[in-house]
This record gives sequence, structure tokens and C-alpha cells, in this order.
Amino acid sequence: ADYAAAVEQMLACLGDPATRLLRTMPPPTPGPLTRKVADGLLVLTLNPATLGDQDQAAARLRQVIPEVRRARGVVFDLRRHGPWLERDPAVLPLAFQASGLNQVLQFARLEAPGQRSRIYSGLPAGAPGGSAFYHHACYVRAGTVLEPHAGAEAKPVVFLVDESSLLPPIAAALLAAGRARLVAQGGLSDASLVDTSRIELPGGLRVSIRVSELVYADGSTGLAPELTLPGEGSQQALESAIELAREPAKAPPRQRLKLPACAAPPADRAYADAPYPSRELRLLAAFRIWAAVRYFFAYRDLMEHDWERALDEALASLIEAADARAYALALARMIAHLGDSHAEVTSPALAEYFGLASPPIRTRMIEGLPVVTQLLDPYEARKAGVSAGDVVLEVDGEPAGARIERLGRYLSASTPQSLAQLVMQRWLNGRPGSVVVLKLRDGEGRIREGRLRRAVSFVQKPWRSGPVLAMLPGNVGYADLERLAPEQVNHMFDLFQHTRAIVFDLRGYPRGTGWLVAARLSATRSRAAARFRRPLVLFPAARMGDVETLGAGWDFLQYLPESELWKYQGETVALIDERAMSQAEHAAMFLRAANGTRFVGSPTAGANGDVTRFSVPGGALISFSGQEIRWPDGAQLQRVGVIPDVAVKPSLRGIREGRDEVLEKALGYLGVRNVSVRGVGEAR
Repeated sequence: ADYAAAVEQMLACLGDPATRLLRTMPPPTPGPLTRKVADGLLVLTLNPATLGDQDQAAARLRQVIPEVRRARGVVFDLRRHGPWLERDPAVLPLAFQASGLNQVLQFARLEAPGQRSRIYSGLPAGAPGGSAFYHHACYVRAGTVLEPHAGAEAKPVVFLVDESSLLPPIAAALLAAGRARLVAQGGLSDASLVDTSRIELPGGLRVSIRVSELVYADGSTGLAPELTLPGEGSQQALESAIELAREPAKAPPRQRLKLPACAAPPADRAYADAPYPSRELRLLAAFRIWAAVRYFFAYRDLMEHDWERALDEALASLIEAADARAYALALARMIAHLGDSHAEVTSPALAEYFGLASPPIRTRMIEGLPVVTQLLDPYEARKAGVSAGDVVLEVDGEPAGARIERLGRYLSASTPQSLAQLVMQRWLNGRPGSVVVLKLRDGEGRIREGRLRRAVSFVQKPWRSGPVLAMLPGNVGYADLERLAPEQVNHMFDLFQHTRAIVFDLRGYPRGTGWLVAARLSATRSRAAARFRRPLVLFPAARMGDVETLGAGWDFLQYLPESELWKYQGETVALIDERAMSQAEHAAMFLRAANGTRFVGSPTAGANGDVTRFSVPGGALISFSGQEIRWPDGAQLQRVGVIPDVAVKPSLRGIREGRDEVLEKALGYLGVRNVSVRGVGEAR
């Protein structure tokens, strides 16, 4: 009982009679279906006791139609519909239609009100950093127009309702035309006239939730009764309805509530005032994440983990979370189940856990080992005895394998190679100014210790420090797309106009240049580069009458941009590995579509799709891929990555020798062999 009362109290905050807990209501007292009163008026009492179930209702209504035709006016007593409301809310509307009663009441041209609901094209950004492509809008379905029916005679019509009443659509049409009057006893609801969805809750509870609202031609909504009476006094309410049927002019139609022309739902509250929210708000965070992923995560069908089970696990962890860090880690663990490298939790507590500052080195997984591959500050690194090619055995006294496994539990990754990269980005981090103590093994097998001071300035350093543009042996151009600025693209093509080939380095995150580069590689117009599917949400995934929504999406193609400038005619190759993610992978798709660019290296991260972002209590931000992106032929990229045409990975030996083996392989593919490349790409 307390549980049901709590649900009712929560729903009551919405102030909407159509959104409510469905309770079992006692059946109405049996009585006559029809009753004639003075002045030729007819009262029809339509409820489960007089009409029965769906199979009986239409037949019984059909029997009284001759009486309705003869009556000077009709009062429809539609109170006490509780059992129908709980069991089958379509009983009365179907009975009106199947029995022919609708046609008897079509004595004028009528227009039923339309319905307005909200449609979502992706999840609109609820926090900075989310894609601006996602939006929501009002979706309006026009009401049905009913032409006058032959033989139908105009007469006063009054509908007597209470909060359980299921009004048939013909009632709304008559009321909208001013051809009927409405008397409400103790409240009313338009639930039978709008779309509602039913949700089954634990404990056998069921909830009905409004999905749409009425919208009339004049921009108004809802129902406006001419008489509103107290909930007590059933017979008095009926007498008032009969009196109104005798003299309907005494109560002209009331003005309905005006709808805003462009309504927008209120933004979700962030509850960001405390990094460690209350127990109730921690649970709200779990359900907010669950719902966002359920409806708007583009790759839910690729998830390896059951999302319902993930919710159960998250709820337990969030309830037990004792502080802000435990709360943030519980959120991160929940998001990790998505298997999407775009999916992450951003919060101060989580940033502190992973560390805000890094030492002046970078590591990657090479031959299955965490290896130093880049010296961001060569002087400080060498002074500490750290060299490229050193294998990291321990970090601050923690064995490398244990540390990698511990951090990996809180990271969402599309592929194993992407998970390794995400861990490598974080596993050496700590507080700004702190010293990381590394246990290392060099190329000679010697074990030593290195101490390096962490700084925030090292976190965002580019992967390469050599020239952005360079000429390589064999008349081959080289362009580092991680650092190439958009305004440099045309200069690059002028510089490489007479080269026989260009190598594009995609081992990192580009600066929005992929589209500009692709436009200079293809003279073919209207060539598709990528196929998209964006989640569309109009109804919840639940039963609505005899229909259950499974899902919907917007499928569209993205074409190569066009340029009027001259087009490069040489061969092109792109270098890829796990550091190529998202925009880098999209750039690869554009390069492939433009001129068949070949890929050399190892599979990319496998995470593409514009990010959606929203907040949860505690000020944490949640991100994930908001739309699905595939190759133009429909082939999968997410959780697979861009697969190289020529496979090659760096080796421990090559890193120690200062070579860029991926660049060397690309040159070999282009016919340039047995050359030494220094100072370009990742060659020292």
C-alpha cells in the first residue's frame, strides 16, 4: 500500500488526470440501460454493468438506436467506467462505432480534435559538448472530419462524466462544434481521447501515462465542461445534465485552455549542487541513464551486456556508494556496459580518480605489453632514465597488469584495441605536480626505476612533433591530419600537386579537415560516403492498446562535399591504428569514398556517431554515440573499426630503433622500398 501511495504521489506532481496509477475499482451498480424522462429526453447509462464486455457492448447499443432516433434529446451518463479503464479502455469507442451510434449523432459536419505529441530526433544535448543535430519537435495529427450522415437529426446532447469516464471520439467532435454539452462530476479526464501508454510496475501495479494532448483548430486543448459539480450527489448531477439537455442555450460552450504555439519540455535538473547526491538522486541518475540509453543509444543492438541487468547492478552499487568517488565509479561502471568508446562519465570525482595530469611520456600496447612510445619532454624523460621502447612493469608500486585491469573496468570501449588505448591515456596520470614512480625494463632486459613529474600541459599534446607537411622519398607527400588546420588544406594540395602519391596520417584526432581533403580528391558528384540511422522516438516502448512500439529511425546518406578547385590525381594512402576514432574514422570513410584511398596499419577504434550528452545528479555528464554510422553499402564500422588494406603494427624493436614501421609499410605499398625515414611521422 505504501508503494502504491508513493507512485500515486509522484504521478500527482504532474497534475494530469490521464497519467495515473490504475487501481481496481468496484463495478457500478446494475441498472437500466435506457430511461425516458419528461419532454422526450432519453438517458443512456453506459457502463460495464449496463453494456457488459466488448463482445456485448455493441450489440446492446445497437438495440437502443431506435430510441435514440426518436428522442428529442439524449443524456449519455458515462460515469463509473473504472473496470473498463483498468481492463479495456477501447470498449466504449469501439461500441459507438460498431453499433452505428456514431452515424446517428453525425447530424452536422464535425471535426474531431487532432492530437499533438513530441517527437525526438536523437536526444537533444542537455549539456555542453553534445551534438547540435539532435532535436525534438511537435508532431500533430489532424482530427477526423465527419460529414453529416443521412437520416441523422439534430438534437441536444449532453455527456455526463467523472474522472473515470471513457469519452468516445464522437463526443469530442460534437463538443468542438458546440453541438453537445459536458457536465463533470468530481473531475474529468481526456485519457480516452489521447494516446496513453501503459507501464507494468513491480508488485502488479500498472500506470497509464499520457503520450499526446488534444489540439483543436483554434489552438486550444483539453475539455471544458459547461457544468462542474462536486463528487457527491450522483442523482443531483444526473438531474443537472437532464436540465441542460432541456435548455442547452442556458450554458453556452466554455473556452478551452489555449496551447502555446511552440511548447518545449522543461530541461532536466542537473542537481549539481553536491557531487555526492542523496540516495534518491543517485537512483534517479541510474534511471535517467537507463532511459536515455534505452531510447537514444544508436548501437544498443551491438551491446554484449543485457541493459536490464546492468540497471539492476547499477542500482545496487549506487545505493551502496558511500562518497562522491564511489558514486562516480558506479556510474562509470554502468556506462562501461555500452561498449562504445564515445560513452563516458565526466565528473570531478572521476577525473580525480583517473588523474588530471600526466608525465612527459606516452605509452601504447605493443606486442601485448605497455611500452613507452613517445617522449613529450625528451630532456626530462632521459634525465629520469626513461627511453622509447621501455616496457612498464609497475606504476606507483602497482603491477602494470593489475592497474590496466582495474582502470579498464570503468571505461567503455568499442573494441579491445580501443580499450587498450583508453587505458594507456590514463594509467600514468595523477595529481598535478605529483611524481609517478615507474618500474621499467629496457631493451637489454635491465630493470630500473624512473621518476617523472606530472603536469596538465602534457595531457593534450599531439602524437607527433615533426613537420605537418613533408616530402618523402619517391616523390610522395606526407600530411599529418591530426595537426593540419582547415585553412592549410588548399596549400597542402598546391605543395603536393606534382607528387605521385600522398600519405595521410590519421593516427589521432583530425581538426575537421577530412571533408575538405576528400573534396579535392574526387571529381565525381553525388557520391555517398556514409550511411546514418538516427533514433526517432514518438511513443514509449510499451503497449498502447493492441499496439506495441518496437522502435523507429531516420535513415539517410551523407555525400561527399564538392569543390570547384582542381582535383588531385595521384594515389593516396592513410595510416590508421587504434588512435583513429570518431572523426578520424569518418575522415577515413570520406577518403575511401573519394578516390579509394588505401589504409595501412591496424584496425581503428570502432566508434563513430555524433555524441549526445546530458547531465545526471551530482553534476556528472554522460555521453554516448547518438546515431549509427555505417559504410555506404551498409557494412558495420562500430565495434569493428576501419580495417586496413595492408596490415602492420609497430614492434618493440622498431620503436627502440626510432622507426615508424607503419609509414615505412605505406611507402613500400607505394613502391618506395629500402628507404630510411627520419623526423617525419613517428620516426625519430
